Amino acid sequence: MALTALACTALFLTFPRLDLIASGWFYAPAHGFVLDNYPLTDFVHNHLGWLAFGSGWLIWLIGRLVNSALETRDWRRKAAYIALVLVLGPGLLVNTVFKDHWGRARPAQIEPFGGQAQFTPAWIPSDQCNANCSFVCGDSSVGFSLLALAFLANHPRRWFIAATVIGGALGLMRMAQGGHFLSDVVFSFFAVYFAAWLLHRVLFPNPGPGNRSDRAV
Repeated sequence: MALTALACTALFLTFPRLDLIASGWFYAPAHGFVLDNYPLTDFVHNHLGWLAFGSGWLIWLIGRLVNSALETRDWRRKAAYIALVLVLGPGLLVNTVFKDHWGRARPAQIEPFGGQAQFTPAWIPSDQCNANCSFVCGDSSVGFSLLALAFLANHPRRWFIAATVIGGALGLMRMAQGGHFLSDVVFSFFAVYFAAWLLHRVLFPNPGPGNRSDRAV
């Protein structure tokens, strides 16, 4: 997975116009971005964060109840792992480290799409945005956080696919709103993946069958 992340980094740094081309698919000069100010997608975007963190606490509560019923510590540790992936991945790494410090303007804010800011390639720090910026995509990171279940499951492939599809769909929605570039979505996936991988290595240093840190790699 690390090699894939490096390959994607090289691709977007070598061909930064890929982001402009992909965003252009959702943009018409006369109308703007196709899903901008669309009620359903606006609702999903505005309430997704609360839903995700509420789900994290719900998972924690269910884990404690199951732990009490089954008298096993493993459920408690798994519930803690899922909650921590939400906090460290979408919460700290994506929304605090990247979005508040990278300064990348969103597609709707740059000149090619009717804004005034300058386009910045992925991974290049900029001053075109002050906070809650484009790099990386927060909405898709919530969907990608399902990767945590891939590290815990006996059959991780289905959870890996589910996380990729849901996170990717949320990313496409945000691209169609003019809120994110394609690379924002791609590197949102890697940010959450490696956060989930690292936490799994820490919380499950000696994993048993069906609970290995390399199962989803």
